[in-house]
Amino acid sequence: MLLLSYKDSILTSRGRLEDWRMDTIHWHGIAQERFKRYEKWINTDGQLCGSYAAAVFLAYLQDYEPPFHLPRFVRQMDSADGENLVHYLRLFIQPLGLATIPLQVSWGISRFCRYMDQPYWARLTPIGGWERTVKRIDQGLPLIVGLNKKLGSTYGNHWVVAYAYGEDQNGKRWVKVHDNWGNYRAVVPAKWLMSTVSFKEIGEIKQTNEN
Repeated sequence: MLLLSYKDSILTSRGRLEDWRMDTIHWHGIAQERFKRYEKWINTDGQLCGSYAAAVFLAYLQDYEPPFHLPRFVRQMDSADGENLVHYLRLFIQPLGLATIPLQVSWGISRFCRYMDQPYWARLTPIGGWERTVKRIDQGLPLIVGLNKKLGSTYGNHWVVAYAYGEDQNGKRWVKVHDNWGNYRAVVPAKWLMSTVSFKEIGEIKQTNEN
């Protein structure tokens, strides 16, 4: 558990990323510095957030969660260059470059893993975003989460990678994410969360190795 008080960035209703002073929050999860490597993995197209979120998610697993790995022709371990990985994932998730629904993201990642000879299957949860986020992060793993415009998301409908969660002194829940808009430590309200995409199998392998 981390007890932090600091400035973070949140997308305001005016559409800008601004510094925002948060109250003291008890954070649980992965250190944000691990995601700085992927800071410049920015979705400039506007429709490819599913592929970019998948790239950050899989790159993190390659860098920090063996036995997951990627071939060197797709991405070298610890590389700050994600262009090639995004390219390959787009072929499986967004071949037409259109916005994605949750099933396309999970199915596309699963097909990509099979193609890369990785025995992992992406698990989709269409609702219960907060509960799944807490469960996966407590396993020490990031996950892809969908932010829903109808739930108040000022990103609109958008895919991000969540890696920490917390509550402020008023009991309000927050999630720290890599937003693929240029901010690897964005903080969003948990009420924006809808669907999630994650790997159950890596958590099981990790627990087995620790026993």
